[in-house]
Formats: sequence, C-alpha cells, structure tokens
Amino acid sequence: MENKGLLTIIAVVLIGIFAVLFIQMNQKPDTLGGQVGEAIEEVGDEIDDNTSGN
Repeated sequence: MENKGLLTIIAVVLIGIFAVLFIQMNQKPDTLGGQVGEAIEEVGDEIDDNTSGN
C-alpha cells in the first residue's frame, strides 16, 4: 500500500508539471527568465501541496 500512495503522489506531481508547462507554452512569454522562474515556482507549489497533505 505504501508504494501505491507514493506512485499516486508522483503521478499528481507529474500532472501538475505538465499542466504548468502546457499553460506556459500557450502564453506569450514576457521574458525567458521570468517564465522559467514562474514555472519553477509553480512546480514547487505543487510539490508542497502534495507533500504537506500527508
């Protein structure tokens, strides 16, 4: 059961990453650095959301 929970967390994080990348690709970037910074922040937020729920 532990592995199933871990796989679920990994799947949710990956879906979050792909969602952020998809949204970022569809927006016109202001600057490349700003876009990368926002993507990193969003991924960090997704990881925090998923790890703090336990």
